[in-house]
Amino acid sequence: MAREVKPLSNPLISRFSAVIILIFAVSGAVTAQETATSFFEQVSERYKSVEDYTADLVITRGDTVQTAKVWYKSPNLLRMDFEEPEGMVIAVDGELLQVWVPDYSVTFSQPLRRDSQAGLATVTSSAGLELIKKYYTISYDPIPGSVPLDPGSSEEVIKIKAEWKSNNEGFRRLLLSIDADTRFIRRVTGITTTNDEITFDFTNFVLNPDIPDARFQYESPPTGNTIENFLFDPES
Repeated sequence: MAREVKPLSNPLISRFSAVIILIFAVSGAVTAQETATSFFEQVSERYKSVEDYTADLVITRGDTVQTAKVWYKSPNLLRMDFEEPEGMVIAVDGELLQVWVPDYSVTFSQPLRRDSQAGLATVTSSAGLELIKKYYTISYDPIPGSVPLDPGSSEEVIKIKAEWKSNNEGFRRLLLSIDADTRFIRRVTGITTTNDEITFDFTNFVLNPDIPDARFQYESPPTGNTIENFLFDPES
């Protein structure tokens, strides 16, 4: 059974809100420091060269840790199968975003706006990186060059800070840790408008595995309920 609710009004959304913010966070202006911007342009070009990828994802928000397998295909296909919480699925087939929350037997469904279908603006996609360049002030954090991912870590990354100059929802600050060799994003730490900190760790990238489109099709169990338009009116 499908029903409509006021966008973002359902408490169940808190179980997957971090990922939804990751998908829809980037949109709102500024020039950036030239040297950091030049490096960030290299990262953006790197992502443009990738047709699809798979990766492992760990999301940390306070004491809550979620893990998932990610499939992404340019420009607008995404699938996340969660191990924790077990059985949760997030799927975007280019036209429809679906989130299956098995603990409550509920599917959240959201048709994408026409202007969203050209490119899925996840932070770790070429479309998302283009929007970061457009709407954020970019600088090195703290300095140019490689630094440890964490104190004492042998993993070297280049850290970029992106500051948003608006009061819109989403992340007001993004801290990106970028692999110094591959130019792929290893970690994203987002600071929301309410000062919540959410960390997305990406590992085990497999580039251009030629993922079939069928991977992104999802049908939730027929016994569950469906809540439609949980983010916004699709025609607004």
